[in-house]
Amino acid sequence: MSKSLVGKTIVAVFLTEDGGEIRFDLSDGTSVVARADGDCCSHSWIEAVEMPALGLPATVISSEPLDLDKPDVTNDDYECLRFYGHKIVTDRGEIVIDYRNSSNGYYGGNLSWPEDDYFYGGVFGQNISNGKWRQL
Repeated sequence: MSKSLVGKTIVAVFLTEDGGEIRFDLSDGTSVVARADGDCCSHSWIEAVEMPALGLPATVISSEPLDLDKPDVTNDDYECLRFYGHKIVTDRGEIVIDYRNSSNGYYGGNLSWPEDDYFYGGVFGQNISNGKWRQL
């Protein structure tokens, strides 16, 4: 959960090309970056971001994990693909972050926020983003 956004006004949102990080630029000139992180022997990434219906700037009211209620997928591309979500409620609508984790089925993923204690990068550096930003 991200407490670092609550009460702040988001003026722009950026996602890295590889889906490894999402950045929220705030009205006070600072930024908050959340990283898609996977446990050992897995890889996590942000698949899609739904922006608030009324656009930006938007003041954050709450921010919490979202249960997407989707079953794991196993196919030729993924041994085990898991679906995760995060919802940021603003005064202009919701920002919904849809992220994924690919593993052998024993590991999972999360969004790592600045106030979290999560290890970022994975044991073998499999979750380090390329850092090439594009605005949403």
